[in-house]
Amino acid sequence: MFKQRKNFEGLLVESMEEALKILLDDSAQHSFFSHLEKNCSLKRDEIGQRLDTFSAELGKVFGVASSRMEKLIVALLYSKLGLEYEEKKEYTLGDYINDAREHGIIYARPPSTSRILDEKDLKIINSLREDARKTVTQLAKETGLSRPTVTSRLDNMKKQNTLLISAGINIRELGFPTAYVALETKGVDLRQKVERTLFRCPRVLTIQRPVERANLLVFLFGEDQKTLRSTIECFQGFSGSDFLYVHYSEPPLYPEHFPIRVFPEKSDTTPCEKKCVDCINYKNDQCVGCPTVTEYKGLF
Repeated sequence: MFKQRKNFEGLLVESMEEALKILLDDSAQHSFFSHLEKNCSLKRDEIGQRLDTFSAELGKVFGVASSRMEKLIVALLYSKLGLEYEEKKEYTLGDYINDAREHGIIYARPPSTSRILDEKDLKIINSLREDARKTVTQLAKETGLSRPTVTSRLDNMKKQNTLLISAGINIRELGFPTAYVALETKGVDLRQKVERTLFRCPRVLTIQRPVERANLLVFLFGEDQKTLRSTIECFQGFSGSDFLYVHYSEPPLYPEHFPIRVFPEKSDTTPCEKKCVDCINYKNDQCVGCPTVTEYKGLF
């Protein structure tokens, strides 16, 4: 894993300086940064916040050569962050930099000088993995810690978001088929919009951001194969997104349980604001409907 003491903005400026140094002599490089500060009030450490201005000035000063400069800047930055650089259609310099900021920022953080979870925390977590319903008294007895210590450590881990205690449903026992769907979305804003829609879908189990052409990888389930395929068809309606592949599978061998959202009280509209009663798949019994609505015909 990449370890770097500099923050993201520092790495970005460093990449810009290196790129210009490769393509320009020292005098031309210095003149360009002076031009930015004098004519645009843009200092080097502020470039990351005003990428449109920086890109526009590159074009004005260097013309068609500016495209090569931007590609080199991005390639150098991605290399420093341990990311794989791949050219994407319609991506601007800002899109590349924002992607790098989101995907690679974890690599730019200074390594922690202390462990987040110590031996006592691990004992508590290990005991809860066996049965999350254990009381504080049971946890104290099994770990050899005092009740106040267990309570305090549970509270701290919850506040730090390093521990979540929740109920999981075994989709293998229920026989639910699953699938991985790989999507390529155009630009950061559109990807974030698609992510927000996926967050709300009750059949989505995990969402990942691969550092490759497929910049969204979605793992989901269906109550049966027909419903699973119908749900995936809904994803194909995302504007500006391309389907790269779909892998269908049996329920996972591990883990067995997932925190699936259930809806004891049904509503009239789905989280994605579609209506099951208007869906041709629902009408033809090719889908049991969304678990959130009254028309749902599945197990939940």
